[in-house]
Amino acid sequence: MQAFRCFDPLYGRMVLTSREAELMRAPEVQRLRSIRMCNINSLLMSGASEISRFEHSLGVMRLAREWSLYSNADEEASTVISAAAILHDVKTGPFGHSLEYILNDTPELADLDHQRMNQGLEEAFFQRTRANVSYMGAQFAAPSIMGEHWPQVTQTIAGGGRLGPLISGTMDLDNIDNVVRLAYHVGLAGHDDANVALALARDVRVKAGKLSISSNTIPLVERWQFLRHQLYRYLLHDWAEFSAKGMLTKAIELATAAQIVGTDSWILTDDGLINRLISMSVGANQDIGAIIKRIMLADLYHPISLLKSRNIEGYAELSKPIVKRSLEARMSKVLGSPCIFHVILDRSKTDRRVELYVRDLAEDVAIGEDSSEILMGLFSSRAPSDRIAARALVELRLVLPEYLKDVQLLSDPLEDPFQAVSDQLKLI
Repeated sequence: MQAFRCFDPLYGRMVLTSREAELMRAPEVQRLRSIRMCNINSLLMSGASEISRFEHSLGVMRLAREWSLYSNADEEASTVISAAAILHDVKTGPFGHSLEYILNDTPELADLDHQRMNQGLEEAFFQRTRANVSYMGAQFAAPSIMGEHWPQVTQTIAGGGRLGPLISGTMDLDNIDNVVRLAYHVGLAGHDDANVALALARDVRVKAGKLSISSNTIPLVERWQFLRHQLYRYLLHDWAEFSAKGMLTKAIELATAAQIVGTDSWILTDDGLINRLISMSVGANQDIGAIIKRIMLADLYHPISLLKSRNIEGYAELSKPIVKRSLEARMSKVLGSPCIFHVILDRSKTDRRVELYVRDLAEDVAIGEDSSEILMGLFSSRAPSDRIAARALVELRLVLPEYLKDVQLLSDPLEDPFQAVSDQLKLI
């Protein structure tokens, strides 16, 4: 029988075992072909928009196989880590984590955690799906394919057991591939950085629940952190990325409130969610479809202000849909047009502290520091005059201190389009 092969843009040729090939062809994994790595269809980084979760899953599988080979893992560990790598994203909803974040902020819907696949809430969760955990009419197959290994696979995906830190940790195989793959496709990393990912996978081990490395691998960890910093500054700070995320988030929040989407919606693909939001957004809900159509036509809301604050304790209140809608209503009166206020919690996203045990030095080390700030963006459905924009900034000065202190200008990662009004921004 002909062996199943694939060719990865980062790691090259891979020959899959029969079980890996069976998992790769499982409906729940094939669905990932239609789920983007990015949370939106990026305008700034078009290369990132075309990467699927499927490609990423195969990449993590390759890193898992490198780990198995270089750590002399036994057959059971190799089987489990490879399966966990392939399957770790099967519960990821449309547009990456966008839907998950919103549903997790709604208490009665907050059982979507994509890494938990075989625990109490998930059993009820799967039963509530209209699709009955199927894709293209085919039932999910991973549990039957993995058989007796299934409990250990799901435990590993959730970060538990002896292999969990390799799949769900601060610098796990998932994170290593995610950063290097996205950075490579958008042009921030070179092909040599594929060797960084492979070398990290080959050297990392688990000791007493903590990742360990050798001292000569520390520069590779620092390179991975540098790529992560550059990548997430673009993903989080660019005005077009920010606007599109805000538009998509508002549309999903409104659709959740209107019961157009719910816990069953995680099984949709990107296009499936778009089609549902447009087709079901009628009457009182027509604004949802209008926002989605603008996203698809790259007709983004115009940036009025991009801000940041290190007072992350204000995020819990400021991120509530009811608070955002109230703030938007207030700012819309000033702008004379509909607007969107979006808030992002950057906790260990742009920068991530990695705690490791260095084997040859026999000591614990901490590399890097965690980012910890709130990012805020105000966007208008049409471009206002400079005078109106300035008035909106003054109004923000009155509103935001209710939730945050120490608000500062968020600079653009490519260039600063707000320099012309920087003096006004300093008022906030």
